[in-house]
Amino acid sequence: MRVILLASLLTPVLAMAQTESQPACPTLARASFTTAVENREPINTVSQVPVDTAELLFYTEVHDGSNQTLYHHWSLNGEPFVDVTLEIGSDFWRTWSSKTLTGLGMKAGDTWGVSVTGAPGCELGHWQVTLTESGNAPAAPDTPTQATPDRAAPTPPSASPPPSRTESPTNADDAQQAAPTDSAPVDLSANFMAIEELLTLGDTRGARSAIKRARALTGNAQQLADLDQMDKDNQAFAELNQLIRQRDIPAARQKLQALMVSVPPESPVYPALQGRHKLLDQLNEMNRDSAGLQAASAP
Repeated sequence: MRVILLASLLTPVLAMAQTESQPACPTLARASFTTAVENREPINTVSQVPVDTAELLFYTEVHDGSNQTLYHHWSLNGEPFVDVTLEIGSDFWRTWSSKTLTGLGMKAGDTWGVSVTGAPGCELGHWQVTLTESGNAPAAPDTPTQATPDRAAPTPPSASPPPSRTESPTNADDAQQAAPTDSAPVDLSANFMAIEELLTLGDTRGARSAIKRARALTGNAQQLADLDQMDKDNQAFAELNQLIRQRDIPAARQKLQALMVSVPPESPVYPALQGRHKLLDQLNEMNRDSAGLQAASAP
């Protein structure tokens, strides 16, 4: 009887503790695709855009989510492409993410989607935009951005394109049907820039999708071999990121050293590896500081 009574008294306490540890989902007051943001407001709301649009943005206005995190999960034709993390700074917060479309081999009929989530269990909705035939699309800078009301949008590290080659087809399907019979190389510089951008952001899954699209643009044996090697290097980079997330610094450093030798400097993976080298140095320094604090506080 005492056990049953004690359990009944503890149940509401445990439920309250779970509620306090899991914040309420923020309210998504506005959400839409747009082609530009001015003065922290979207200039339009679109469900269709021309295929030659340079940049596409997804805009959100969030209420009652101070100090929480918002996620924009971008997908292309239903396939996950990139996840963007956005910090919510107050209970009225406007923020957006964007994606450069130039060089991705888009075609009319392709669809971009964004699913918005918050803390675990907070599914806030999904939106979609369809690409139409070419038209007069507004120009946009070739860099992804995200912004808040209180500070300018940050710009990710610049990507250095590989040497130019020859002109490429306009989209992946045309490339597969019209691949040159002499297996001549095509211009994949924009694709390489997109891959490097994704790797700089640590999005190995998005990089894998971009490599797949680049492979569809060429029938050249050397380029296909280069892309296969890049895909292999990207997988190794993903394994390195996993070791870093697990804070296994010795194993991550060993993996990085091997990759710095095996990955050529002209590969889009190489600049991302250099960034991870700096990150490992920082994490190693943090571990040393933590060990010093523990030693200082030991009895």
